[in-house]
Amino acid sequence: MTKLAFTLPLALATLAAACSDDGGTTNAEEVINTITVTFTPAAGAPRVAVWNDADGDGGAAPTIDSIGLLAGTTYATTVRFQNTLEAPPEEITDEVSDEGDQHQVFFTGTAVNGPASNQPTAALTHTYGDVDVGGLPIGLTNTIVVASGAGGDLVLTLRHLPPVNGTPVKTAAAAMTVRDSGFTALGGENDAQVTFPVAIAAP
Repeated sequence: MTKLAFTLPLALATLAAACSDDGGTTNAEEVINTITVTFTPAAGAPRVAVWNDADGDGGAAPTIDSIGLLAGTTYATTVRFQNTLEAPPEEITDEVSDEGDQHQVFFTGTAVNGPASNQPTAALTHTYGDVDVGGLPIGLTNTIVVASGAGGDLVLTLRHLPPVNGTPVKTAAAAMTVRDSGFTALGGENDAQVTFPVAIAAP
């Protein structure tokens, strides 16, 4: 099995191969240096925001795009994780999808209201669009509905939730736990957590 592990905020994420669901020894590591969020409306061009650490850990600071969205618009929203230091780029998203029962992407921040974020006046409303083999959300595909109002921050978190002693850590209550008590109350650990600024424009 594989296990994703994020090292520092806004730095490189590492992917370490683990020999068991309960966290055995780990082998060689790979990196996630690019996170792409794509917002696709029913009509019009997609809007893409990218977090990218182009030269790897310890070099220049990552670049972070602002998310610019239109009020009154619904966006099909996808999240992609890559190692673009490899040629061709390695699709870490596939690892997350294959082990969806151990991973969940959370949308929080001042700009977001949804399962994991209690911000009733926020401009963005998030709902999950995909599920794992157990019917629980993953968060690689989503829906974002944009209302008029101020922007803010969208915090995107990829959480690794492996079983502990055979007991599942990922449950239907995971997003509610984050919403009510934060990530410290949730099992597992963050694989990646990045913050995108959000701006809302009139249609």
